[in-house]
Amino acid sequence: MNRTKSIIAAGTLTGLVLLTALAFSFQNIGAKPGNGDATSISEPAPIVIQQPESSPSPDEALQSWQIYSRDLETTVQIMKQREAAYQAQLQTANQSILQLQDLVNNNNAASVQINTPADTSAPTFFDDDDGFEHEEHEREENEHEENEDHD
Repeated sequence: MNRTKSIIAAGTLTGLVLLTALAFSFQNIGAKPGNGDATSISEPAPIVIQQPESSPSPDEALQSWQIYSRDLETTVQIMKQREAAYQAQLQTANQSILQLQDLVNNNNAASVQINTPADTSAPTFFDDDDGFEHEEHEREENEHEENEDHD
């Protein structure tokens, strides 16, 4: 019963916190930036891309495209080098994981072999031969006692 009451209380408190947060957020919607409020956030100025007033000459356009192309090729080469390094790190990590899994599996297999006898024909602690020897010993004692009673 206490658990149910705790869950209901937690839900109620969560609802109150959400309602309070929503009430304050709706109150701030009507606020306009730039009213001298230090906490108000002004909208960022829009980004305007200015077109050059004169179109570049074909040689300048070709040169700018060549520079852009060279920068792209450099970026691609750097990305390929990083990808190769990441692939090498992933392969190393995967090899480490596989080695650790093999080690754990071998340890588990060894512990199972230690706990279970490898040769079932060898007597174990709970083997039936021990019970047979015990019964034989009791039989000998009983016979010895019967012989003493008869004497």
